[in-house]
Amino acid sequence: MKKLIFLLCLFSLPLFSFSQVGSDDDPRTHFVGLANGQKVYARRVQLKSPFLKSNYFLLDDSIRYEVGAVRYYQNENGFFLKISDPYGGTDDFAQRVLSGRISKYYVSKTFYNNYSPYGPYGYGRYGYGGFGGYGWGNSSRRNIYFFSKDNGELQSYNYNNLREALRDNPGSLELMDQYRKSKYLETGVSLAGAGLLIYGFTQSFRNSANTTGFQVNPTVYAGAALISIPWFTGIFKKDKLTQAVELYNYNQK
Repeated sequence: MKKLIFLLCLFSLPLFSFSQVGSDDDPRTHFVGLANGQKVYARRVQLKSPFLKSNYFLLDDSIRYEVGAVRYYQNENGFFLKISDPYGGTDDFAQRVLSGRISKYYVSKTFYNNYSPYGPYGYGRYGYGGFGGYGWGNSSRRNIYFFSKDNGELQSYNYNNLREALRDNPGSLELMDQYRKSKYLETGVSLAGAGLLIYGFTQSFRNSANTTGFQVNPTVYAGAALISIPWFTGIFKKDKLTQAVELYNYNQK
């Protein structure tokens, strides 16, 4: 009898090792943080999105939490924090892409360009007959960035907010000033390029009226080259805002 009880206890141990409320030194790296302050650890955390049903979290394929009860979570995809939709939609989870005293988050949103004559949502409110998205327009997906300082309130990731948050680090402020100057320069280059494009096309149409065939004025190519400079430079170098935040986090360790 004692041997049977021992075997039952032995096989029951794994059941109690999953999805427990643990401490911050828990070796398991996956967890959910609940609205009541509890932090529940698990070996596997999944956000389920069943068809025509509410989303929910599933821990270790056995324990379920409603999305409304979870403030943050971490799984193999990273750390996610619940945020209020800045555009008035449902709450969403923003993924952390930079961790430190200044932590950076982002969430992807889909925006619609509506061309329907029946209003902003198209015929039948959600496209014709309930299909096709919103009206007859195109959709585009865009990342929206936020940050928090010392795990405080989330703020929009922009120059003014970051400069206020980084003001106690001279090196970061210097990078912020470089960022502002580079933006002024990029704006000037883009405006100059746009002006050359307009002038070039105007001259091209004017010259084509007096000749057979359409001939592109050389200033069109010059304008296109100027406009593309900020885009190309942004691809091949890290922006100064990110450098300022990384320097701040490094110096504050």
